[in-house]
Amino acid sequence: MFDLPRSTEIRKPIHKKLIYQKFSAELDGEKRKRFDEDISRITVTNEISEKSVNIRPVDEVSSIFVIQIELKSKEYNERNIALVSKLFGQKLLLVLHVDGEYQLAIYETQLLKSEWKKEAEIKLRIDGLDLRTVWNSFVTAVSGISAQDGNTLSEQIGIEAEKERLKKIIVELERKARKEVQSKRKFELHRKIGEYKKRLEVM
Repeated sequence: MFDLPRSTEIRKPIHKKLIYQKFSAELDGEKRKRFDEDISRITVTNEISEKSVNIRPVDEVSSIFVIQIELKSKEYNERNIALVSKLFGQKLLLVLHVDGEYQLAIYETQLLKSEWKKEAEIKLRIDGLDLRTVWNSFVTAVSGISAQDGNTLSEQIGIEAEKERLKKIIVELERKARKEVQSKRKFELHRKIGEYKKRLEVM
């Protein structure tokens, strides 16, 4: 799948019942219900490790697992996908699948996602001298974010998240300014918009 080496293929189903038993505290009551409403099946499809691809591990990345999650709808709760990333205690590349389309998701300080695509449109390359470099390349492939200006990849992800937050604030303030009838209040909103735009420019 996605041009990953055949040596990495394992195809091991993970039954939801086992997940509920192992993580009963994290998936109790309503959380379990929402999890079940989103996810129909989970399968480990690939293991990228020194044994399967002859790339050396590092302390923080000893292996990378590819997990395919069969969804019931594209309108899923992101918390359930983030939860899968955290529960296994491993570096996971998640392949979300529904109605013949795929979305990649990966957790690196936060949940990052790709656009929905057909299988033939997705190519995953295993590049790097160690598994940390391979992991970073997967993060970039999924998110489109790469390290800049001497930042680490994690730092750059934080910066991009802050940029998106500021853009949303600006859009909301501009909406309020258009509706505001009091000149003093309108002026104050435009002043705040200017401040946020300046912060965005220097990031």
